[in-house]
Amino acid sequence: MATLVTMLGGPQTFVNRLSYLHTSGLLHVGDEQAFLPVFQFHYAGRPGLSAYFSHFYIPSQFNDTTAGIAGNDDSGAMGSFTTLSMIGLWPISGQNVYLITPPYFPEVNITSRQTGKVATIRNVNFDAAYENIYIQSATLNGVPYTKNWIMHDFWLEGGVLELTLGRNESAWGTANKDLPPSSSTSW
Repeated sequence: MATLVTMLGGPQTFVNRLSYLHTSGLLHVGDEQAFLPVFQFHYAGRPGLSAYFSHFYIPSQFNDTTAGIAGNDDSGAMGSFTTLSMIGLWPISGQNVYLITPPYFPEVNITSRQTGKVATIRNVNFDAAYENIYIQSATLNGVPYTKNWIMHDFWLEGGVLELTLGRNESAWGTANKDLPPSSSTSW
C-alpha cells in the first residue's frame, strides 16, 4: 500500500483519487472489491476520511428498507461489511491488522472464544446523530495510542480501546509512524 500511495502521486493525490472514486459513481459498494477502498485512506494518513466514507455508505446504501442492501449478500459479504464497519475495526486480508474507525455504538464488547477475554471499543463523545465521527485521540488500556490500526492480539488478549470523538478531522493517526504496515516498508 505504501508503494501504491507513492506511485499514484503521494498521499494528497492518492486521497484525491480515492475520494473521486467514491463520489463520482465509478465505485459500486455492493461489489466485494469495493469494501477495502472505503478504508484505504488510512494508508495516506487520513483515517478520518475512512470514517466519513463508512458513514457515507451506511445508511445510504445499507439500511432496513427493501432496497437496503447495495448488492447480492452472497456468502454474507454485505452483512460482513456492515458489521465490521459498525464495530469499527476493519480487517486487512492476509494480515493480523485492523484499521480503526469509530464504532456506530457507544461501546462494543467482544469476547474471544479462544481466550475468554473481552475486547472493548468505547467511544467518548458518541452521539447518535453521527456528527462526531472523527477520532481526536485514543488510549489502549489507558495508555495514549496514536496508530490508526491495531493487531489481532487485541481480540485475543482483550483490553479497552477508548476513542475520543469530535466533529472535525484531527491529527490522530496521521503521522507516518502511525500508518498501517506495508510490505514495501519492510513490515
